[in-house]
Amino acid sequence: MRREQTLADRITGSAVWRSVVRHGYPDTQRNQALIIASNVFLHIHPVKIKRYATKVTYTFCLGGLSFFMFLVLTMTGVLLMFYYIPSESQAYETMQEIEGSVTFGQLMRNMHRWSAQGMVIAVFLHMARVFYTGSYKPPREFNWVIGVLLLVVTFLLSFTGYLLPWDQLAFWAITVGSNIGGAAPIVG
Repeated sequence: MRREQTLADRITGSAVWRSVVRHGYPDTQRNQALIIASNVFLHIHPVKIKRYATKVTYTFCLGGLSFFMFLVLTMTGVLLMFYYIPSESQAYETMQEIEGSVTFGQLMRNMHRWSAQGMVIAVFLHMARVFYTGSYKPPREFNWVIGVLLLVVTFLLSFTGYLLPWDQLAFWAITVGSNIGGAAPIVG
């Protein structure tokens, strides 16, 4: 007679659970090593590394660069937020005021803009490398799904940030973007 699976057994036996929680309780040295190898914090700062792991490659640290640019975007965005007025009638004038009157305003805005563009490129290249090298395969399916979601969020935030100055470039960007969205099958 077949035993009914409990909810806990069904959850812990699912592919999602195995993708997120890759190893069981660290009761053996092998499980302890596997947990250390799969822990992101211990992965970033391991106790011991092999010599070949320090070799700089053409895709070295694209994820780290993306995160660094995210931090720059967050810091400059918070500083710009103090001066920016998000209204249709005042958005362009406040951007001009930030560039002309605020101390280091033009530097902050340029750092914000270039970091945003660099982050889009770095995230796209990082995802392309992950796809090209097959790093999305088990047991990393969950990481791939999170990465794709972050790529979409990055694209959407880049598009909405592009519109904030509300100049002619932003106006026509939203016009073209909404027309593209309207022409999409099923959604449009």
